[in-house]
Amino acid sequence: MSWYVLVESGEFHSGGETWDLVEKIPVEGGREAALARAEEMSRTYVRGVAAEKCGRLVFRTSSTSWLVEQTWSVWYEGSSSATELSRHMRICAAELLITREAPPADPPKKGWLRR
Repeated sequence: MSWYVLVESGEFHSGGETWDLVEKIPVEGGREAALARAEEMSRTYVRGVAAEKCGRLVFRTSSTSWLVEQTWSVWYEGSSSATELSRHMRICAAELLITREAPPADPPKKGWLRR
């Protein structure tokens, strides 16, 4: 099958946390190429902020994945100091094993409310 680099972004809120798949990048060259691309992206990939304004921590969590904490500072009007914000991402190399298209949706059934 084929290899990809996957990027998941974590959002934290009062109800807990959610992780969304935000990038699915096909990589030519097999497992080693995908691993190299994922590791490079763990060092350079940014979301929503200019790269030169970001700090980062990169943790290797397995032989194929990294957890990245991206940080940046903002100064809100009326504040006496800057606030540091952060975003968490998981970046991994993954092999696509199964692919199946979703079946088309059925049209709505006609009933007494749908004429």
